[in-house]
Amino acid sequence: MFSTAEDRAGYLLLSLLQARVGTSLIRKLAGEPPGRLLSFPPGELEREHGLGPRAAGELAALRETFDAGTLLRELAERGISVLTPADGGYPGALREIPDPPPALFVDGELPAGEAVAVVGSRKPSPGGLDVARRLGRELAGRGVCVVSGLALGIDAAAHEGALGAGGTTVGVLGCGIDVVYPRNHARLFGEVRGAGAVVSEYYLGEPPLAWRFPARNRIIAGLARVVVVVEAAEKSGALITARHALESGRDVCAVPGPVGYPGCRGSNRLLADGAGVLWDIGEFADAVAPRREPEAAPAEEKPPPPPPGLPGSEAAVLGALGFEPASADEVAQRCGLGIGEVLSALSMLELKGYAAREGGGGFVRRTNL
Repeated sequence: MFSTAEDRAGYLLLSLLQARVGTSLIRKLAGEPPGRLLSFPPGELEREHGLGPRAAGELAALRETFDAGTLLRELAERGISVLTPADGGYPGALREIPDPPPALFVDGELPAGEAVAVVGSRKPSPGGLDVARRLGRELAGRGVCVVSGLALGIDAAAHEGALGAGGTTVGVLGCGIDVVYPRNHARLFGEVRGAGAVVSEYYLGEPPLAWRFPARNRIIAGLARVVVVVEAAEKSGALITARHALESGRDVCAVPGPVGYPGCRGSNRLLADGAGVLWDIGEFADAVAPRREPEAAPAEEKPPPPPPGLPGSEAAVLGALGFEPASADEVAQRCGLGIGEVLSALSMLELKGYAAREGGGGFVRRTNL
């Protein structure tokens, strides 16, 4: 038997190994206690699970320098949380897909509730961009999280629509959680992070290799209940996302495009194969999240003042925490301290029992204090 800590470390090691040898490794090791990767001879895993010589060699090399504590500290210093299947906060929707990522690195707050993925061409028509923005805006305005890949074109337009409505959105990367790709999306990355989260199955510094983007599409599909393809050519990554969605039991819809237009041949093919027809944005949004009459907001429970005796920075940070999760960046803005000082104070407050970290990486004040 392995402890939760050992299994969590094993998942982290598996994540680093997967970044080198690909996602097919996950299915080979399905059912294997992840903590076993920390100590069992790679040759034994090779015999039992068909782990190839390259993967076995990479595993042996990784274990020589692997230290889960160091990895977690490096992430915490950047305000990044990590969720593995050994964690209660790991998204339940991802547990259902055939190849759930062994680790999900989260920069921001991973929203709960209904989610729809909006994907499509990196070189869409002006009409496609308009549809993606309006779709993102309409869904986000109804409280639906808009999931996409932070790529050029349709992805970016969907995120922008959600941001314009003041809603939540999640961007899924095909590179390291700290790598901005494409580079000219640095502003959009920051806005998505502030309105939801940027997530990746890859640790710090992993480059945007071509094979990683088709693999990340399973996460886009897995996080959403419905995948909408706005525009896609015959050989489009959006079609890979649609295939992953169908394999995971998600619904797939497509926006009809002009007959014969090359940029819509793939999405029109989805319709010919039986995908749902998204011909009216409002009607689609009604089906996903019907509008409701606004309810009166309950009076916010005010936390008590910080207890006496806390150092100044800890008292300031605790005073900025409430009972709703807040990211370290939000806490820093509330109390006026630098992010490094805030992270250090949060760590001490957690140790002293005054604060707790939620599954999505946000911090809350302990309710029993």
